[in-house]
Amino acid sequence: MDDTKHVPHTLVTRLTSTVPAAIAVVEVDGPMAVSLVQKHWRPNFGSSELKVDQIRYGVFRIDPEGSDHRNVDEPGESIVVHRSGEECVELHCHGGAIAAERIIHALVHHGAARRSSSEWITSRSEDDFQAEATMALLQATTLRTTMILMDQWRGALRAAVRSIEEHLHHQRFVEAKTAIAALEQYSELGLHLLQPWKVVLCGPPNVGKSSLLNRLLGYTRAIVHEQAGTTRDILAESTSIDGWPVALVDSAGIRPTNDQVEHQGIQRAVQAIQGADRVLLLVDPVQGWCREHAEILEQAGEAKTLVVQTKADISDRRASSVPSHLPVTLVSNTQKIGLDLLLERVSRSLVPAPPSQGTPVPFCSRHLQLLDHFSCSTNGGNTRFPLFRRESTKLHRRT
Repeated sequence: MDDTKHVPHTLVTRLTSTVPAAIAVVEVDGPMAVSLVQKHWRPNFGSSELKVDQIRYGVFRIDPEGSDHRNVDEPGESIVVHRSGEECVELHCHGGAIAAERIIHALVHHGAARRSSSEWITSRSEDDFQAEATMALLQATTLRTTMILMDQWRGALRAAVRSIEEHLHHQRFVEAKTAIAALEQYSELGLHLLQPWKVVLCGPPNVGKSSLLNRLLGYTRAIVHEQAGTTRDILAESTSIDGWPVALVDSAGIRPTNDQVEHQGIQRAVQAIQGADRVLLLVDPVQGWCREHAEILEQAGEAKTLVVQTKADISDRRASSVPSHLPVTLVSNTQKIGLDLLLERVSRSLVPAPPSQGTPVPFCSRHLQLLDHFSCSTNGGNTRFPLFRRESTKLHRRT
């Protein structure tokens, strides 16, 4: 009988994000952590004994005894093992989608219980702000957003909220309103630290939307063809602009059509425009501004629209038909003219005033609800607020 089966309180947790990376880290924590790991682990040399604070390299055998009818000669997963405590072992493996899951599945099969990363984070965080920041950091995709979230993890937002609470408690409502406004100015940015800004490329057919998408991404993603109506559906691709996460969206050319398939693509394009954070409205200098441009501008609104005149290699002058009050960026997809300027303008449009280091930034819906709650209380009263849903419950690793 396998004496490691059904062992209580031995937990296995993936500590790193599920986003593919160079390395993934799996923690095994509990009374049978060491024996469970040693059951599968084969060192590249020396004893298989794991000593505290030693770092060892070897192979994790997924099925060391062939109990689930797999090939016992299976190579397994290369891992670096660190026994960080008497009852805690960290396994560092390939950061793709498969390796960590195979290791976790094998450990659960032999008696460990799986624990979610959010549960692990909550148990080791000082308060909700730190827990939320840690979970957000696991999903961050750019260095710039990571640095902002690190400021919140270190306590920038917590300190700002505590200050507001103190102002309200002592009925300093003017100061409270000022502090609330300082946080609210970054609310849209905060929500987009993880959720990409949606930037839609739109216009009539054959103005260069797909070509511009490919240029901005740096590789060929969309089909480019001189035939009008080639793009018939929404095509979105994740990237970053000046460190901000962005989903670039190619859309069908908007024009009157009797083709039912193309018509559906145009309808989806209109929906994408209406739901966009920013719209790049493309104009061909030869075709000029037309009724479709005016309709798109009305749908999107001037505040979130950037007019882009393509084919600057053919005509480096602003098309006279574009309304004079609209700023225009001239670009060329073939000669890469104006692309850096366009990216700069998109970035400034999305985030006109990036926060400096250490700035408190609300970054999830709970924070905005808390600010709304504070705002409703600035008209008077002496109310204490539940700043944290729970007190500090930081659990120190077993040593």
